[in-house]
Amino acid sequence: MGVNDNKVRNAEISEMLNFAFAQYETEQLLSENSILGTIEIEKGTLKYVDVVPKERVTVLNKKGDPKRTVTYELELGRVIAPIKKGDIVGQLLIKENEKIIREVGLTINQSVAKANFIQLYWRYLRDIFIGDIKI
Repeated sequence: MGVNDNKVRNAEISEMLNFAFAQYETEQLLSENSILGTIEIEKGTLKYVDVVPKERVTVLNKKGDPKRTVTYELELGRVIAPIKKGDIVGQLLIKENEKIIREVGLTINQSVAKANFIQLYWRYLRDIFIGDIKI
């Protein structure tokens, strides 16, 4: 800022930050516990688990202006057990006017161990009887 004195420089920076905080506010869209859907875990002890954002999702709004209208889209990959809570399984695309403004990693809310042969056999047999088999 071109000032040699630390006190004056700190006062100027504090003034700028106070101005910014007075003009803008954050709006939380999703927390780390927001369940966005479920994903199938191949060869896992659990067949489906919930998908959550890796971090909190917020948008910045100018005070007095209308709130921004944002949407989100999930891009999930194929997941094979074993997988731990916190591992990335896809991306959350935050969009405003069909333009991506932010990407956040998606994770699962619990760890899933790999199923043994007997567990998989009984699951596939049960799926055949209830009609939940994918061919």
